[in-house]
Amino acid sequence: MLKKHANLFVTFLIIFEICVYLADDMIMPAMINVVKDFSVSESFVPSGLSAFILGGALLPLILGPLSDRHGRRNYILSGVILFVTSCILNGFTNSIGQFLFTRFFQGMGAGFIGVIGYAIVQEKFDEKKAVKITSFMTTISCLVPVIGPFIGSIYISYFHWRTININIGIIALISLIGLYFYFPKDTKSVSSNYHSKNFFKEMKDNYIKLFKNKHFMAGTFAYGFIELPFYAWVSIAPIILFEKSKVTNIEYGVYQIPIFGSYVIGLILLQQYVERVSLKKIIIFGSSFSILGLILSFILPFIYGENFLYLILSYSIYTFGAAIISAPLYRIVLFSSSVGLGTVAAIKSSILMIVTAMGTQSMSFVYQNQSNISFGLFGVLMSLLYIIFLSYFFKIGPRKKL
Repeated sequence: MLKKHANLFVTFLIIFEICVYLADDMIMPAMINVVKDFSVSESFVPSGLSAFILGGALLPLILGPLSDRHGRRNYILSGVILFVTSCILNGFTNSIGQFLFTRFFQGMGAGFIGVIGYAIVQEKFDEKKAVKITSFMTTISCLVPVIGPFIGSIYISYFHWRTININIGIIALISLIGLYFYFPKDTKSVSSNYHSKNFFKEMKDNYIKLFKNKHFMAGTFAYGFIELPFYAWVSIAPIILFEKSKVTNIEYGVYQIPIFGSYVIGLILLQQYVERVSLKKIIIFGSSFSILGLILSFILPFIYGENFLYLILSYSIYTFGAAIISAPLYRIVLFSSSVGLGTVAAIKSSILMIVTAMGTQSMSFVYQNQSNISFGLFGVLMSLLYIIFLSYFFKIGPRKKL
């Protein structure tokens, strides 16, 4: 692949990735406006995120193996078309049902990025170049959710929420045109794990192997439980800050800075130490901060009252640790099975998104009484589950140094 074409391909792929993650988070500050416009309960506020995540959870299960066997070009182009269409339609919905339906299909865009986007980079570039590109893409997947709610809170101060996804869809259309012209030529049958003519049987057998792999499953759920409070905050923050604390749109964005800024600091620290310290030690170090933050999110409101600033402080500590944990734990879990990486990534992505969707949706009930203590208790429960699954993951894992 020519250098110029390669650079343009990566550029348009990254544009699509940015659009996907903006669509995920930029609408969340506007969810209070959405439920008011559709005259439904505030319990639907977290559903905007849950529907998006669920859409991204179901697709990878079939998309990864199919693109391995039949090539990736047509699938990624179809995915961008689906994303653009659902974004534009989202701005013209007339009910909460239609809104969540289009959010579901928007979420599928995340599946195309996670399964096809990262896979094609690994196939078409040499090792060092691929690592640099995927590292940059991973950074985007972390940073865009950081700034998405902030941008969204400012945006709705001047424009209607319906135009958020319409504009994102228009930008994504640029990536569609670029990928059409610069997406690399397909390499069919790239996976050595699919030899049988019976594709679905082969795929089923590989998935069964993964579900029976206790090491892989323990690590996957540990990863999901420590990430879940982050998404719970994103889904419920509009109620905590807008409805309960009566902050302005600008203040909403400002109060998010410590939480998401701590995440960025954690990522920077990780980059400094990842080559000098074992992954296991890094995970344990990050876990101490995340668990401390989640415990404080329960204790501080319980002792000092319902002021949301205690949650900001607690979750800033939590996100600092979560940023340190995320990439090392993801890496170890991904290589905890002999099954092909595409299939492993697909099932891991689906499990994580289902766990996240169920967790964020449960916030409708957890925060029904608008008690910060209840929200903190949810975080403590997630930290306890994380400790249990992570301990089991390390206990049954290989004895070699991680």
